[in-house]
Amino acid sequence: SPKGGKLSLSDNAYCPMYEPIPAAIVETMRSRAKVEAQEKAKWEELKQRIDDACKIRSRSSDNVVPVPVFHMEHESEEIQAALQSLERLACLANLSPEEAQREEKAAIGDDDEAIACAKQFLQKISRRATPEVAQRLLIGLGLWSEHKNLDLLRLNVPTVFGQYLEDAAIEIASSPPPDLDEASRLDLTHLLAFAIDEAYTREIDDALSVEILKTDGPMHSRQRLWVHIADPSRFIELGSPLDISARRRASSIYLPTETIPMFPMSLASGPLSLSPGEVTCALSVGLMLDDAGGIDESTPPVITPSLVKTTRLTYDQVDMLLDPFAMVDDPSSSDSDSKNDTLENVEATVKSLRQLEWASEQRLQWRKDGGSLESIGPYELPDMSVKARQSADAPDGWDVEIVARERYAASRIVTELMLAANEAVAMYGDTHGVPMPFRCQEVQGVSAAEIDATPEGPCRSWLAIRSTTRSQITSNPLPHGGLGLDLYVQATSPVRRYADLAVHHQIKAHLRGDALPFPGNDSDASSNAGNTLLRLAQNGGILSRQLERAANDYWLKEFLRRRGTQPIQALVLSSDGWKDNVYKILLPELGAIFTYRSNKSLAIGEQMDMQSLPLADFV
Repeated sequence: SPKGGKLSLSDNAYCPMYEPIPAAIVETMRSRAKVEAQEKAKWEELKQRIDDACKIRSRSSDNVVPVPVFHMEHESEEIQAALQSLERLACLANLSPEEAQREEKAAIGDDDEAIACAKQFLQKISRRATPEVAQRLLIGLGLWSEHKNLDLLRLNVPTVFGQYLEDAAIEIASSPPPDLDEASRLDLTHLLAFAIDEAYTREIDDALSVEILKTDGPMHSRQRLWVHIADPSRFIELGSPLDISARRRASSIYLPTETIPMFPMSLASGPLSLSPGEVTCALSVGLMLDDAGGIDESTPPVITPSLVKTTRLTYDQVDMLLDPFAMVDDPSSSDSDSKNDTLENVEATVKSLRQLEWASEQRLQWRKDGGSLESIGPYELPDMSVKARQSADAPDGWDVEIVARERYAASRIVTELMLAANEAVAMYGDTHGVPMPFRCQEVQGVSAAEIDATPEGPCRSWLAIRSTTRSQITSNPLPHGGLGLDLYVQATSPVRRYADLAVHHQIKAHLRGDALPFPGNDSDASSNAGNTLLRLAQNGGILSRQLERAANDYWLKEFLRRRGTQPIQALVLSSDGWKDNVYKILLPELGAIFTYRSNKSLAIGEQMDMQSLPLADFV
């Protein structure tokens, strides 16, 4: 008490009273505790199994591809869903932290939910909730390859076709729609038509012919060049499910590991292709050259639906036929899967190829006279060909092959004749007022002194490339300085590029006298302004270029890393001009070009042997 007396029970002091908890509540608490204990034990058991699985794979022999030790199908639906959600987080692992954070913030709907689920799952198994951890976990469990293409997942690129599209492709193959151009198709099956491409190409969308025309002039004959382009517009109707799908995909995507076609491959390599040995539909461009190598304006080009019968040839086969001493990789016909590997008339074939070669040389010189890049640096830089294939003999299950594809006569023939056909299509659009997505490019002036100061060969060709501005696509025909052409349109790959297919629809509608499917341009207020040829062409190759460049860089880095300390020759193409000791270098053996930061000054044109592994850091 305040006065120091003893406190008695009668002093109204507080005395807590405890009552027994009702049995029902006790039972509920016990059940909850049991469930929580079971849940904790479940996650501890899962965590232990995951740890054990990752350890088993990490201890696998370097010479044996580890087999999966964690099987999704044996897990509960909850765990399967959680592991699947990891993919959405893990696909951000190749981005910078800032980029990954922006992607996470921008995620909406199912993507946002999957990222949240993935992070929660990682926390439950005592791991950091980051994209890198999610990626390592999926690899460690054998659910992902170490070389999983993260960009395909992150950008939600469709790699397969829905069953309804596959069914539509089968229906077209078995019951093609009526041919709107049947009455006007020109039968050109009597001409030798050469489909020249890589041995592994399945989408055959162009072929070349030479026709000799008798004349009353002093030469008694003239040569007409034909470029036959596959005619998928004969089968794919605008607005059909396959057309809508192709428009969304925009183009085929060619990766070191796979090809993702714009159409189901059964269609792309079947009815839509210029299949060798078969009579197929084409859109053919016939043109004559003047004495300088330009398209003869006195004899306008012919553009017509046609029927052709092609012979399949690889670049190497053509080079060997034209030059038996050409240094090609594999001149034999056994590298082709075509139905036309053997030539029935080698003499006629070589004669036609010689005529095509002569025409290509004329065209190249004409473009040089027009100020093309070849007029600055005539050497053609090699292409880097990257192939990555699964192999049980490789330490990580993947073989990587990178080679420089040099350009010989066959490549020049195809390049020059395709450019000529595209120029002819542009001329047609300009002459007849048909809206087209014209491509143009400016070339900044390069002084004679700068050219003379640059070593001939690859360095001078790189100087020419550096002189160009980014190409533009406009509704007005403007010069393409890089090609040395007054006007230019892309129309020769309609099986691989949707914008090219749209150009075909446009041309054929005009030839028939029908209403144009794309009458407007981006300045119009018409309802189809967002779907004009201009917009389609501008957006068409963005995704494929992004994916192809990233995949090639990834496998180039991997290839150099695997070579370790093996030396590789490098050539200095140019200096940065703004940053000290920063250069563009070429690896001639691979055809690879990338930026290199040196610890010393290098000379343009300098050649040096470098270790492969350190170079991987610069790719």
